[in-house]
Amino acid sequence: MERVIYGASVGRRRDIILVLHREGPMTLAKLRAALGTSASTLLFELSALERLGIVKREESLVSLTELGEKVASIIATAEPLKSLNFLSVIGLRPLVVWLLMSPLLPAAALVLLAGWVFSLVVGSLQNPSLSMIYVLYVGYYLPLSINLPPQISLAVSLLSLSGIILAIYLITNKKMSLYKTAVGVSPLSIYPATHLTLVQLARSLDYVYLITLSQILLFVALLFTAAIFATVYSLEVGTTYEAALARSLLAFFVIPALFYLAPLR
Repeated sequence: MERVIYGASVGRRRDIILVLHREGPMTLAKLRAALGTSASTLLFELSALERLGIVKREESLVSLTELGEKVASIIATAEPLKSLNFLSVIGLRPLVVWLLMSPLLPAAALVLLAGWVFSLVVGSLQNPSLSMIYVLYVGYYLPLSINLPPQISLAVSLLSLSGIILAIYLITNKKMSLYKTAVGVSPLSIYPATHLTLVQLARSLDYVYLITLSQILLFVALLFTAAIFATVYSLEVGTTYEAALARSLLAFFVIPALFYLAPLR
């Protein structure tokens, strides 16, 4: 992959890939007009990209391959380093891309998953118990309050965790592995341990405002989850970051926020 990215990110090749990634399949004439280059230069660069397996030509139509879409998404992550707009910053795209390509990925993912399960086990033993339903964390400290026995709380939490991973695996046509899914939803896995720590501090120090802080952090975790998951999804599935972000915000932020803002009683 490193060889392909290096070969695709130089000169006009990078521009060709990003235009096709942004606009979709184009005719040779439209692509040449969009790039403002000569026909001979365009054909030369397209031939190089074809040898790398990044673009394909069907008669006069040029498009990215599946590998090309992934490469385009990776190359596009350099843009946030130039503009540093808000969504790029909260998505941590360069860091996420580095982790996905790092040999440390399996270890990091397993640590996240193990910590998530451990915190859910500990949370289920609290009174009232901490439960995870879908991506909602339920307990006395949240606007949404459902009292569940510890055993049921733990079972619901673990089923929800397994359901999230399985659903993502199936929705992405098995393109996102367990490891990459764990990275994509990492803020959801980090939050329970953070919350339990704040609850213990609130109880021992009698600082009630720490519970409010935990509620605020919950919404921040949901927002970060949407942004980080969109980064992983766009790289692995081969779609644009913007399109992935819109879907992720709906699934991981908007829908949960509606439940929290309109609690069941």
